[in-house]
Amino acid sequence: MRSVYLYVMCAVSVALIGLGAVGAVVGLAHTVAPDLGHRDTLDRVGIGLSNIGGNLVELFDEGSGGGGGGEDFCRDVSDNQDDFDQCVEDQAQSSEGNPVESIQEGINEVKDELRSQIRNNAVDHVIRGLLMIAAGVVLFRIHGPRTELFAHGLMPAKRASAPTVVPPTAGAAPPADPLPPPPGATRQDPPPL
Repeated sequence: MRSVYLYVMCAVSVALIGLGAVGAVVGLAHTVAPDLGHRDTLDRVGIGLSNIGGNLVELFDEGSGGGGGGEDFCRDVSDNQDDFDQCVEDQAQSSEGNPVESIQEGINEVKDELRSQIRNNAVDHVIRGLLMIAAGVVLFRIHGPRTELFAHGLMPAKRASAPTVVPPTAGAAPPADPLPPPPGATRQDPPPL
């Protein structure tokens, strides 16, 4: 039963390492490109609405004469040069406190805040992934050496080849051992080559 526990813990540690690596890589990608890392539907809706709102404000500004159309308006409504100059002056003063620009700045601030929150969330994912990898490595270092499979490490060094001993099979004759010479016999040296 103990070996099952050890192998289960090794599998859990490998899963932690894998999930942590995936989480860290995804978090790193979202840190670099926050537009890819929408956390939830609210982020998607917020960024989508800010994009649409920014485009609508630009269209409204262009349609109302905010982009240099003030002179055209003044030419249409003035009869002489003095009225035209007065109208252009009034248009310039009214465009200084242009509410369209402040709306556009507010929309840009909302976009920046959403991107900042997404980036912070992505950094959290990177940290969480690295902690999962560390926990998996620690678990494996504790439980792996206690198993038969990983007792000598993941990639054990090859041992020097030792002669293998084949156990005798049942009913087979034992291997013939060289017998020592009988007592009193002289030892014969092999002939020289």
